[in-house]
Amino acid sequence: MKDEGERMKKSIAKKYKPYPAYVDSGVEWLGEIPEGWTIRSVWSLFDIGRGRVLSSETIFQNQGEFPVYSSQTENQGILGYVDTYDFEGEYLTWTTDGANAGTVFIRSGKFNCTNVCGTLRLRNTDNNFRFLGIVLNIATSWFVRHDINPKLMNNVMAGIRIPIPEKKGQLRIVEYLDRETTKLDALVAKVERAVDLLKEYRIALISAAVTGKIDLREKSA
Repeated sequence: MKDEGERMKKSIAKKYKPYPAYVDSGVEWLGEIPEGWTIRSVWSLFDIGRGRVLSSETIFQNQGEFPVYSSQTENQGILGYVDTYDFEGEYLTWTTDGANAGTVFIRSGKFNCTNVCGTLRLRNTDNNFRFLGIVLNIATSWFVRHDINPKLMNNVMAGIRIPIPEKKGQLRIVEYLDRETTKLDALVAKVERAVDLLKEYRIALISAAVTGKIDLREKSA
């Protein structure tokens, strides 16, 4: 899988024009970056926090309109809805424990997080919020501690170093990715639909054959 990822990266590099010059980032997971980009640690960009314990019983007894985000990744991580909120505004959240540790989400509005979610609030508008969310979602996989229970705790997240282009460059990257990933998502949906249809055809074919709906007897000459 890793070799396939490297092959795809090389293919992309051949397809698109690179920056004029690159320098060593000094960051192992990153390698070289375009000249003029900087490197920043998460702690220097965000206020770092954590959710609180919110049991299923608490959610059931206090149902409301504000989402509770948990460690899961299905349904955008929503565990349920309650009638109060702990956070308001734009945040990044990430899963701190479990199989999905390190998964980053972009959040906005009024919401809650369980104790297995870390929170990141951008301190100023010098950088594009969505760009930082995208790049962090790539970076975190290098820092998850894999043992009995995978973890990416607040102190480790704080030390992650990420590449920072100038703000206009960040916006261009976000806009480009929005366009291209929308196209790719549409293609994936078509392929998934085609696979579903083939599965349905396979089931129908087997059913027809074993229930005598198809005459498979050899024809006499």
